[in-house]
Amino acid sequence: MYINGADLRKMRLDAGLTTVKMAKLANVKTRKTYENWEKNIGAPSMNQFIAMCVGCNYNSSKFVKLAVDRQDNTETLNVTAARR
Repeated sequence: MYINGADLRKMRLDAGLTTVKMAKLANVKTRKTYENWEKNIGAPSMNQFIAMCVGCNYNSSKFVKLAVDRQDNTETLNVTAARR
């Protein structure tokens, strides 16, 4: 998995959004589903991930490239580099 829960959390916090707002962006019924993704329990679909990127003002392609290019999955992404 290239994009992990820590990446989603960092995206959310950088955008200044709540878990409720992120759940709405991803079109899931409850915040619990989104919160599970942040805990690496399950994962959003590609469409959900793109919707969250758009809602947080990120370029999804840049975000994915940052995740794919990192050497170690425990390394923190510089999510601001994926801003539009």
